[in-house]
Amino acid sequence: MNIPQPVVAVLSRLPEAPPTLALVTALNLVRRRLWPEEDFAWLTGRRVRMAISDLACGVTFSFDGQHFVLASQPADVVFSASLADYWIIARRQEDPDTLFFQRRLTISGDTELGLQLKNLMDATDFEPLLAFLPDPLRSRLAI
Repeated sequence: MNIPQPVVAVLSRLPEAPPTLALVTALNLVRRRLWPEEDFAWLTGRRVRMAISDLACGVTFSFDGQHFVLASQPADVVFSASLADYWIIARRQEDPDTLFFQRRLTISGDTELGLQLKNLMDATDFEPLLAFLPDPLRSRLAI
C-alpha cells in the first residue's frame, strides 16, 4: 500500500488528537467483543504510542482502569511501523513477530509492556467485528 505523497504531506501536519480520539473510541466500543476475558489491569496508567513511520505521526493512548483514553505524556512503549504493515497485522496476513524480525515493526521503551501488547495483537481475532459491517464494506476489508 503506497500512500500518495500529497496525502502524506497533509496527514503528517494534522494534530494527533482527532485520530487518537477515534482510536480510543473504537477500542472502547469493541473491547468486550474482542477481548471478553481481558481486564487490562497490566495496561492501567501505562502509555502506548503507535507511530506510523511513513506518515511521521502516530497516536498515544492509555487505559484508565475502565476505558481507553488519550494520553499526552510521553509513552512507556512505542510501536513503529508503516500504515500498510499495521493493516497487514490487523488482517492477519503476517504476525507481529514476523514483522518484528524483518525490522518492519519496531518496539522501544518498556520491553515487558511491549511484549504483552505484541502478544495481544497477535492473538486478536478481528473477525467478530465484520458481522456489524455492511456486505460491500465487509468484502472490501476482507480481514
